[in-house]
Amino acid sequence: MEKWGILLIWGLLMGLTEGALADTALSRQEPLSEEWLQAGSDGVVHIAPQHAPVRVRGWIDGGYTFNTDTPKSNFNGPYNAIDRDIPILNQLYLILDRPLVPLSGEWSFGGRVDVLYGYDYYLTQSTGFERDKDQSTGWNQDHHGLALPQIYGEVGFRDLSLKLGHFYTIIGYEGVPSLNNFFYSKSYSYQFAGPFTHWGGLLNWQPSSHWHLQGGIHNGWDTLQRETKNRPGVLLAAEYTVPSNLWSLGGALTTGSEPTGHPNDVGNRTRYSVIFKLRPTDQWEYVLHHHFAFQKEGTVSEKTSQWFGIDQYLFYRICEHLRAGLRFEWFQDDDGTRVSGAADRGNPNRGPFEGNFYSLSVGLNMTPHPNVLIRPEVRSDWFTGHRRPFHDGQDRNQVLLAINGLVQF
Repeated sequence: MEKWGILLIWGLLMGLTEGALADTALSRQEPLSEEWLQAGSDGVVHIAPQHAPVRVRGWIDGGYTFNTDTPKSNFNGPYNAIDRDIPILNQLYLILDRPLVPLSGEWSFGGRVDVLYGYDYYLTQSTGFERDKDQSTGWNQDHHGLALPQIYGEVGFRDLSLKLGHFYTIIGYEGVPSLNNFFYSKSYSYQFAGPFTHWGGLLNWQPSSHWHLQGGIHNGWDTLQRETKNRPGVLLAAEYTVPSNLWSLGGALTTGSEPTGHPNDVGNRTRYSVIFKLRPTDQWEYVLHHHFAFQKEGTVSEKTSQWFGIDQYLFYRICEHLRAGLRFEWFQDDDGTRVSGAADRGNPNRGPFEGNFYSLSVGLNMTPHPNVLIRPEVRSDWFTGHRRPFHDGQDRNQVLLAINGLVQF
């Protein structure tokens, strides 16, 4: 932990210092704007100058989910996100960063800090940082809390860079930042199948405009503090996009030692993710996400546990300010080791749930202003297994109606 702390502090200090010097040189060619409100190339208006040595931006995101079963506990089932049918502040998200801006043939330093306050803090906690070793929430409360999902320094050239510190995983399709997701609700693969963040180092290389390669080592799944027997994990990823941008194919893998189903024991955990994107026209986009993972000695009987699934997305741009989307997911957790629900929020009907989960979501993305995103959604879930994960243990299916609003600043 001390080693990572020294590397992290050094990276951030060097990144911010070098970033200021780099912007001084660039200002000769591109003077800094004196306006307080800055409109980006996408029309988003920021309250802070985006050409400053350190940029500041973010968003506030919240919503309400209505459960048509109206469970007495107010819990929507075994979710880690939007798990209650009450109004929720999901994310008050702040980003402070200095991106790499190397001139041709030169290298540069950068850095980034992400701060998240809200209901979604639960997804971004790291053991040994926000969360204690016994998995208690440390400085946070049950419902709303504070997390630092990214703190890293970065050094590199225009096409080759290295991150050191705390960063989001590169595996999977959906992610923690609400701004990057089409739907307000989250897929099972996002909530239960993989890690959210890592502590370590990640190398990014773009050998051409069509290839993006990544590789690195990390401290594990969502943890800063490791057991003495654990070995560092490995991250690998590659993505190819055809010149016409008609389709792209990417794959990512992580493998390493992780805690098993037995206290103080570790075993190999490996997960891969494959994402195929098809864009036949400017209006249509199709996404197929397949994932598979296993954990040695992951079950109570010391057998290898497995979980896998397929998510499919279809998006259609109706007009400039309106998009429609559909998501269908199948997630298999036959060993009952993944889908459970948040442990510290009082859900009376937590896992394990051995079986298959299915979900179908239909929603809209409305942008009446570049800073404003409104996301209504209808979601249906059903489960094929022995237990009943919904309606406080009474049903194997449910329907949710949700509305979400996000404002960038």
